[in-house]
Formats: sequence, C-alpha cells, structure tokens
Amino acid sequence: MRADVMESVDAYVDEVWEDVVADISTLVSHASVADASAAEPGAPFGRPVRAALDCALGIAERLGYQTGDDEGFVGYADIAGERAEHIATIAHVDVVPAGPGWATDPFAMERREGWLLGRGVIDDKGPAVLSLYAGAYLLRQGITPRYTFRALLGCDEEVGMSDVHHYLESHEQPLFLFTPDAEFPVCNAEKGCFGGTFASAPIEGGVIHSWSGAEATNAIPSESVCVLGVSVSELPVPRANADRVAVEALEDGSARIFAQGIGGHASLPEGTINAIALVVGYLREVAAARPELFAAQECAFLDLLACVHEDTAGRGLGIASESAAFGPLTCNAGTIEVVDGRILQTIDVRFPDSITADEMRMICNATAAQYGAEFCQGSVKEPFSVSADSPCVQALLNVYRQVTGRSAEPFSMGGGTYARNFASAVSFGPEDNSLELPAWAGTMHGPNEAVNEALLRDALKMYILALLRLNELDL
Repeated sequence: MRADVMESVDAYVDEVWEDVVADISTLVSHASVADASAAEPGAPFGRPVRAALDCALGIAERLGYQTGDDEGFVGYADIAGERAEHIATIAHVDVVPAGPGWATDPFAMERREGWLLGRGVIDDKGPAVLSLYAGAYLLRQGITPRYTFRALLGCDEEVGMSDVHHYLESHEQPLFLFTPDAEFPVCNAEKGCFGGTFASAPIEGGVIHSWSGAEATNAIPSESVCVLGVSVSELPVPRANADRVAVEALEDGSARIFAQGIGGHASLPEGTINAIALVVGYLREVAAARPELFAAQECAFLDLLACVHEDTAGRGLGIASESAAFGPLTCNAGTIEVVDGRILQTIDVRFPDSITADEMRMICNATAAQYGAEFCQGSVKEPFSVSADSPCVQALLNVYRQVTGRSAEPFSMGGGTYARNFASAVSFGPEDNSLELPAWAGTMHGPNEAVNEALLRDALKMYILALLRLNELDL
C-alpha cells in the first residue's frame, strides 16, 4: 500500500478515534442478550437486542451509510460501489449474559489505563463499531469502491446464528466476507461444534437441591453454587482446592457450596478453571467420607461428572481427538442445573476433522449409560475451512504484516463465528491473545471483559486497508 494511503488512514483513525470510543460505549450500554422467547414483530430476539441493533444502525446512518434490516434478524449498512456485487463484514450486537464476578457495571463501559471494560467491548460490539468506521473511510475520502460494501450486524451469534440463516434465505451471498470476531492474523478454518446434555436418572430422596454454573453453554464458569439439604456440620472441610471452595450454612439449615474458578470462552480453555469441576471434586470428597448422605443416583452422576470434568480435551469422556489442520478437540461443561428431580450438565465440544459428531454421540450415549444416565445430543456444526491460498486470505495476511511488521500465517480455531455460514469467508481479528491483561481485566465471555485501545486502533487501520485491498482483486 502506498505511503500516502497509509498516511491518510493514520490521519483518519486519529481524527475519528474519540467518536469510535464514544459509540462503543453507547452500544455497550444495551444489555442485548438474545432471547427468542421474548420475540416481538421486528424484534425476534427481544427488545434489548432490537435496541442495540437500532443503536448500531443509527451510528451507520450518521456516518453516511444506507441502512436497513431483515425483519430484525440482521441489520445492514451499505456503501454503493461501481458494481452491485458486494464484499461484506459481519459483526454482532448480541452478547452473552454478564454473569457474576464483575468489579464494574458490565453495561457501563469504563476507560482505564488504555483499556476499555464492558460486556461486548471485544465480543463483538467494539469490532462492530470498527467495521462501520472502516467503511466510512471510503465515504470520507470520496472513494467509490469497485464492489458495493455491506456491513452486516447480527443479533443471534451467541445463541444459534439463526439470524444469519434467516438473512441468507432472502439475500445474496457476498463475494467475500470477513468477520471481526476472532484473533489476528486470519482464521481460515473453524472446528466443528457439538453440543449436548447429560441427564442423571430420576433422583429420589436426593440431597442436591440446586446447582448453578455459567449462564451460557459456551462460557467456562468462573463461579458455581451448589445447595445441599444437609447441615454444614455434617460436611468435611474441603481438602483439594481448599482455597477456591467455601462451605457455609444457610438460614434454613442447608449448606451452600461456593467455588471460585477462572472463567473464559469454551473454545479457549487454556488458563481457565471450571468452577463446576471444583464443586464436583468437593462433592466426591463428601461422598467418599459420608456416602449415606447422597442418593444412589446422585453418587452415580457425580462419578459421570468426574469423567466429564477430567480435563478440557475430552479424555475422560473418550472423545479426545486431534488433526494437523484443526488442532485438538476441546470440551467445556459450562452449565448445570437441577430440574424436575434430575441433574442436567451440558457440554460444548469444538472438534477437528479427525472425529465425527456421530462418533461422539455414540461414545457419550455409552458413557452416560454406564452411570445410569442419559445423553441428549444438541446442535451440530461441521468443521469448515477456506483455502489458505485464496487471494482474499492472502490480501488480509499482507495487510496484517504491513501494519504490525509481524510474520503471519492463517490458523484454525475452536470458536464458531459467522464465517462458517458463508460461501467465502474468514475471521480477521481483532483479538491478540499474546497481550498480557492487567490484573483487573478479563477475557470475552468472562467477568471484566476488556480490550486494549491500541489494539482496536490498529484493527481499524487493518480493516480499512483490507477493504481497499479487496477492491483491487478480481472476485
């Protein structure tokens, strides 16, 4: 890219940056957790998500886009090009629930020491705003792009991506799309997604009254609370993980077990500690010392949970697998609850092309049966990839190299993004997991979600340059 173009992009980013931060803050203020059960006409995922979508579309209109939406499923903002065929970005305005453990208000963005804190600052409201400002550079410079540019704004990425499925039923595929919803440099391959629920046998005379973990299956729980219908005096002192497990008496005479883990995203388990696993470990200590306290079905299910929580690679369940193209399988057991006399434990598996969903379903069914439990398979998404030799992929890699000065090759990941729903798409930043977080900052999907401002500034530069480069290609 010519030096004068780079200077122009740098000057633009400097000029608009305070507006970018302000718009991120406004968008973060919407507690936009998708809830299809609260659907209304024009708001298929509830009013809070619709409000966030309207906020983002308002930003786009102010920047000069032509905007519209697909019945509230997806919003779009267009910049007309010389040709009707379009290239696109897609980000999402829905977020995972705030969850416990925040030191700040998750929906009141805070700016601290070069970082932004708030739910969605990195996943994915911050990047959504960047995508709008990237296209607005073309308008500011009076550039008519070769291809029409469309910035898509999704509303159901965190739950099921039904938004983009609805959109693609009546809208053309872009020539190429990137989503700012992953790590730099370029992710051209995403592992498959496999979900399901282990259910204990019906429990008679059980002592486990309630149990909680994460609020979403794709989150690693930072906290877990289990209430037992016994007196604290009957329970042993925690041995393993005693610094993370606390037992206290409740007013009704029952016992509350609280575990403090380290949360994160299901696809990135390294460095996390699943709080449910900590409770499982303690309950098995109790069962070993006082087996008469538990119903037989509870003891059996605790043994099954020990297999589920043995590690994050699926070894305890017998589904561990790895391939050169996609890397290792990951397994997160994120949500747990007691419903109608049964304990329900979900799993969220990100799997490579070396194992199939049918194989995992059969293994999970067989494992559950060994403990008198059942397994119900949920959603499945197959692994997908785009060739690393694609001119579009290479264009994005070259932009990353130019801006950062780093070497770069495409990679695979366990996170599931919108990219897998399009014919030709990849994810392109803006995360950088090599950055060390301050002690008060957290990762996406966990408490105190934070993003580095300098990283976002570089990302905006890269998104502008990427649009310019893609318009030079014959697509």
